[in-house]
Amino acid sequence: MSSTKERVFVTAATGNIGNGVVRSLVKQGIDTTAYVRDEKKSKDLFKEELTTGHLNLVIGDYSSIDVFTKAIKGHTRLFLLFAAHGTKPWSMSQIKESFAKIAFEQGVRQIVDLSSAFVSSYGKKGIIGYMHTAAEEKLWTLADANPEQRSLVVLRPGAFMTNHFMADVHQIKHQNKIASCASPSSKVTWIDTKDIADCAAVVLSESVEKHDRNVYELGGETLTHEQRAAIFSKVLGKSIKYEQQSMEDFYKASIGHGMPHSFVYNFAMGASKDICDNATPEISVIIGRPLRTLEDWLNENAKAFQ
Repeated sequence: MSSTKERVFVTAATGNIGNGVVRSLVKQGIDTTAYVRDEKKSKDLFKEELTTGHLNLVIGDYSSIDVFTKAIKGHTRLFLLFAAHGTKPWSMSQIKESFAKIAFEQGVRQIVDLSSAFVSSYGKKGIIGYMHTAAEEKLWTLADANPEQRSLVVLRPGAFMTNHFMADVHQIKHQNKIASCASPSSKVTWIDTKDIADCAAVVLSESVEKHDRNVYELGGETLTHEQRAAIFSKVLGKSIKYEQQSMEDFYKASIGHGMPHSFVYNFAMGASKDICDNATPEISVIIGRPLRTLEDWLNENAKAFQ
């Protein structure tokens, strides 16, 4: 893709996924705009990339419709990411629809949407599945209104490995355990956010036609909870056990950590069924390497759990 012809607009650019997308595109010499809320944080985060002449910062958020409408002009691609936590159930679909409509009307040819594997496994059952499914439906409607000019690619990742930085990190550090309401033998398919970012960057940098209307599920490794505890034990050099909580204790503990009811219930519901049906090694043909394992990820982040 020629950087003189293509310009990519990246939302949520300072997050784990967004900043990886930005760095990958800039490294390829592709003109990129990072949509950020905190200018100082962004200048520190992208200090090297800003010296290349291929990165521009736009300060705004999802309520800054006028800012986005002006900034998106001249871009050909959009990476669309909206974090569900802490928002109203209908916010994601409403905001994604609004941003996508503006982008397509301003000449954007391709949108790469970050969705969730909950869409495949649960549909609208559960708040996470509902939010992402509703958003996808609106995006497909917009894209299909003018299919010759509007391309949509959807990424549906499984459980983020970075989720271990939430409740798990405290239990591992102070109690040498991982606790959940799922049975020890139940499975979860994990994905490194680096793999998500790399997949998005490839799609955004290759021809629009190649990936048009594809839905890519992303799962790096499927593990039982006992296998997950064994990996933490191996990397950290101490015994980490998996403990199955009752549904009631799991619910109370999660609510106590500040999680809203709908999300806690969603995770409890998902304890018996993985959000991905299987790992997706086929993604390696897109990113040019095998997907990373939980052990790979933990070796890079072990200090946080010690």
